[in-house]
Amino acid sequence: MRVENHSHVRHILLYPFEKGGKAAQSFRDLNELFGKGTNSESQFRERFARFKSGDTSLEDKPERGRPSKFNDQALLAAVAKDESLTTQMLAEDFNVNQSMVVRRLKKLGKVWKIAGWVSPRALL
Repeated sequence: MRVENHSHVRHILLYPFEKGGKAAQSFRDLNELFGKGTNSESQFRERFARFKSGDTSLEDKPERGRPSKFNDQALLAAVAKDESLTTQMLAEDFNVNQSMVVRRLKKLGKVWKIAGWVSPRALL
């Protein structure tokens, strides 16, 4: 069973930490319970280290790097308006590099098929 919401795992992980458990044993126990790939052992070790330092917050840390000002909704609107736009054309329209457009479209679930952008679900 895969866990979709990893904050549940973090809540569960706080219990063995408070009981004096070890990250490696907690990793084995939770992967046995939820299935392989629930989290990596290094993620468990990192979370235990955060708990040990006094940070018992169960939220994710803010992501590193400069926050993106890229407007995903505007990109989706542009693709919906004209499905024949290439990533190069979109990059020029949004004044970003082409790889940024490719990454954002992929993140938004859009793929290029023959002559337009579609959702993979539309292909089924």
